[in-house]
Amino acid sequence: MKMVILKNLLLVFFALLISYLISPWVGALYQNVTNDPGTWADVASIFGLVVAYIFLITLLLTAFGGQKKYWWIIILLIPAAIFEVYFDFSHIYFPILLGLLGWLIGFGISRFFSRPNPQV
Repeated sequence: MKMVILKNLLLVFFALLISYLISPWVGALYQNVTNDPGTWADVASIFGLVVAYIFLITLLLTAFGGQKKYWWIIILLIPAAIFEVYFDFSHIYFPILLGLLGWLIGFGISRFFSRPNPQV
């Protein structure tokens, strides 16, 4: 039980780290897709951090999470959902679609690694 929690915490840490590292690029993509010119301050990396976090949390925990991985996903996505609803509700479709894409890719990775090896 403790190893499952430790593994999930490590996945969350890696998701946060990678989200932070790729947030400027994801923010620029988010700004281009939504045709948002931005404000006087460059907040693209902040929105990129949240969108990358949503994608990576769903991807990593679906693919490699242990027991109750979907509870982890729901609880960890609550702050990101609040941020998106409060600051950018008009473009809520983008993080939802990326979350679904992360789930689909993670589900495929999970199924790929859980296949039994054929006996020859």
